[in-house]
Amino acid sequence: MIERWIFLRDGRLSGRSKLALAAIFAVALIAAFPLRLALGLADPGGRGISAREVAGTIWDGGIGDLRVGALPLGDVAAHLRPLPLLIGRREVHIERLAGTGAPGDFSANAAGGDGWLSLSAVRGQVAIGDAFGTIPATALGFDDFHAELSGGRCVSAGGQVSLILSPFSELMPGPVALSGTARCSKAALYVPMKGPTGLENLFLRLEPDGRWRADLVLGGLPAEVTAPLLEAGFAARPGGIGISAEGKL
Repeated sequence: MIERWIFLRDGRLSGRSKLALAAIFAVALIAAFPLRLALGLADPGGRGISAREVAGTIWDGGIGDLRVGALPLGDVAAHLRPLPLLIGRREVHIERLAGTGAPGDFSANAAGGDGWLSLSAVRGQVAIGDAFGTIPATALGFDDFHAELSGGRCVSAGGQVSLILSPFSELMPGPVALSGTARCSKAALYVPMKGPTGLENLFLRLEPDGRWRADLVLGGLPAEVTAPLLEAGFAARPGGIGISAEGKL
């Protein structure tokens, strides 16, 4: 390394040669930049992103057991996208393939900076375990979801978000999928979802301070289904019965 810098300082080199060599040196540093350091720069407080292991460079890396907040994304491949760099935007693409212990494929593009976050082309499913508390949800799904937050406030959002509910009664034939279109509502990220019959409704809201709330309302249920749910914590709501859950990212 010392010899390289001596070479650069050699007065016999032209200014153009020095610039070219400096550019090559800079490119070499960027090409070998560790993904682990990049992940740390993306989350300097260590509060939102965690992983079991990070390997490789920003151009070809892997992250084991990646978690973003309460969402476990599993083992993913990650790399910096070259085209956004042309406009000075550092954007990372992550991708998880089926067969890695998580439900189905998942991919997304993410960019961020001081006080802002952008997600785009988010597709696939994420298992959520008990992240929704009393609401019997098992997975979140995304289809061309995108959102941009600035200072925690929702600036733009779109695409489909779905929530898979596990059977909450022995009389139900199987899981229920609710889905809806994301949008911004009074600076919050808001997703109103409906189920297959139109009588299942869930309203998901993420506030600028990181607090979230989910309200599930079920209508048209027979009495033999409603009674056990009321005993399990559901309450009477306009149009049916419901239950709420809330937390903070």
